[in-house]
Amino acid sequence: MLLARQNFALCVLRSYSSQRLLAISNHKPLPFRALALYSYSTQSKAITHEHQTQPPAQLSLTLNPPISTLPPPLLLPTSEPNLPATEKLKFYYRTGKAYLTFYKTGVKALWQNYKLLRQLRLRIPSGQSAAEALRAGLLSRGEYHLIRRTKSDMSRVPIFILVLAICGEFTPIVVLFLGLSGAVPRICHVPRQIDGAREKAEARRRESFREGTISSAEETEKVEDMQQLPRPIMLHVARSLGLYSPLWDKVGATPTILLPRRIHKAVERIDVDDFAIERGGGVKHLSEEELKLAAEERGLDVVGRPTDELGSVLGRWIDARKRASTIDLLCKRPSAWPRA
Repeated sequence: MLLARQNFALCVLRSYSSQRLLAISNHKPLPFRALALYSYSTQSKAITHEHQTQPPAQLSLTLNPPISTLPPPLLLPTSEPNLPATEKLKFYYRTGKAYLTFYKTGVKALWQNYKLLRQLRLRIPSGQSAAEALRAGLLSRGEYHLIRRTKSDMSRVPIFILVLAICGEFTPIVVLFLGLSGAVPRICHVPRQIDGAREKAEARRRESFREGTISSAEETEKVEDMQQLPRPIMLHVARSLGLYSPLWDKVGATPTILLPRRIHKAVERIDVDDFAIERGGGVKHLSEEELKLAAEERGLDVVGRPTDELGSVLGRWIDARKRASTIDLLCKRPSAWPRA
């Protein structure tokens, strides 16, 4: 069944590849292909302004994945008040067309990312995971995250293409009101969708912290198996990282049997990323959007935080990991993290 879904996803993506979105020459080696992918060939000025607020010299192509792994710019038409009915209809039509262009651009970029992923797989020995290849120096952090994001997005393509084919320009309305964000590839998330998800995640995290779940270093460092985590800590970490739907809490049926494995995988991902960031020169070389994504993955609040403050907090996380476990940091606010 899974293989059939993957094959269907590939067929759908190939149908979008007739008009190449990204200016990449087939004869270029992978590092130069990744460099070409760092900006969309269309609306490059909008991308540069939105995603590269730091001076370009500070950004690292080994730490930052190609920008094609992020949603493309959504350029919506502007409207004036008191428009006649005919002009309003034209405005709504242009708005729907802008959303449809956004989704098509995202799907085309995903297809290009998948072709890069296939090349990267040739560099990974058989039986070795992407995380192991990164630790062995076979992959950069940027390449590792390209693989992760592309695989995650590819698994959502079949359902998303079905929704897009049925709803067309009304897809964002259907997704937002029916709560179908999980069926949409991350590369096709509209700004409102991303902001809303972040606000809900942070509200849930604040509520969990208010319940008073604070771990001690001794309590978490002795844990070798996530099955041994005390239930309050297990629930807090899972809620903080969004490892299960809040609907389970509302119905009083938290899936605790599933949480140890999910927490174990999440902690592994965080530890691998900590290693990659430190090896690549530190958080100062991350782009603004990569800072936000890295902070989110560690259960840190990003809404309303300036880039400098976010970089400082993430840098403190990397430093505090030398003196405390990932679980211990996840159960504390940054003010309570151990210092040098």
